[in-house]
Amino acid sequence: MLKKVFTRLFVCTGLILTALAPSSQVQAQGIAVTGVGPVNRSFGGAGTAAPLDAIGALHWNPGSISALQCNEIGFGTELLSASIRLSSSIPGLGAGSTNSDAGWAAVPTIGWVHHLDGTPMTIGLGVYGVAGFKNNMPFDAANPVLSNAGPFTGIGPAFGSAEILQIAPTMSYQLTDRLSVGFAPTITTESVILDPLGPPITPATTAAQGNRMHWGGGFQVGAYYRSEYGINAGATFKSKQWIEELDFQTAGGRVNFNLDYPAIVSLGLSYTGMENWTFAIDGRYFDYEHTDGYRELGWRSVFAGAVGVQYRATDRLSARFGYNFNQNPIESGAVATNLISPLIQDMNFSTGATYMFTNQVAFNAAYVYLVNNSVTGSLGPGTTVSNEISAHSLIAGVSVKY
Repeated sequence: MLKKVFTRLFVCTGLILTALAPSSQVQAQGIAVTGVGPVNRSFGGAGTAAPLDAIGALHWNPGSISALQCNEIGFGTELLSASIRLSSSIPGLGAGSTNSDAGWAAVPTIGWVHHLDGTPMTIGLGVYGVAGFKNNMPFDAANPVLSNAGPFTGIGPAFGSAEILQIAPTMSYQLTDRLSVGFAPTITTESVILDPLGPPITPATTAAQGNRMHWGGGFQVGAYYRSEYGINAGATFKSKQWIEELDFQTAGGRVNFNLDYPAIVSLGLSYTGMENWTFAIDGRYFDYEHTDGYRELGWRSVFAGAVGVQYRATDRLSARFGYNFNQNPIESGAVATNLISPLIQDMNFSTGATYMFTNQVAFNAAYVYLVNNSVTGSLGPGTTVSNEISAHSLIAGVSVKY
């Protein structure tokens, strides 16, 4: 009877997430990454109820690190290349499109988990990039929004960059053989560069210099339950990250803007009842609408979903596939205040593998493709402006079990 209940719960969750899947509407998860580390990224970012490795477990559910079979330390680096195009059409000034020269961005990840022998305690430490973007638009006389023509003097060229890193010392407690809970205070660093500035940060377009790294923090709590039928459940709450005000240096003096990091709620199910197979599905909620900075930029809160499949082909080789889809926080009415930050990702497809060189040392690799997506808005009567983005990510790393 209980097995049927868990099975129906798993199927219902899948149907709900399928209903949230993207249609013709532009959708995006916003600034937050869909996963961390090569294992979790190749798994579509699903991880609330599927602790496959130390990095992913620490990030998505601190309560799940108790379920890792061994002590583990893992390292990973993601190289991401985004193709961004900004287009505009303004009566009397013409129409044009311009490609960004953002180059490759590197995102580091570190995760360490250690079971304390003879106790129900497990401790860990995660250090990973949790959010960010980079955009580098050149001056383009043929593209009105990046030219020095008419009312748009000074907008082009345009540069934007954000890097948000999180440090999470974590503790998990095994309440029973099947249930564990976890807690982690989070230390968050944020570095944001926007040049030029504009509404809502400044009333008009203003040239700006880069600013220092800013610090903040919050916490995350999670619970993980393993059933005897191979169906497992997880839940996590990541609090808003309260970050000190950003300081931008301009010719007219210092400009301050508060940009916190949103609260995230995650629910997940996984199934491990088939030999050599792991299936997982996550649903998430990102509270941008009630977060300082994103609210002023016109972002709305969104739902997201992730699906992952892992198959253990041999004792040494495992393969993974994943899919991630998201709603869009930047609707057409907010395009004008987010020209430099085209955070409009829609769907991500991923794949990857783990190869065990020995019983302790593994090499992990992943590839993620961000499907081409665009959003169009207006700067005023008769005008149109749109952002378009696609991206490729290569992720690799090493994990050691002991």
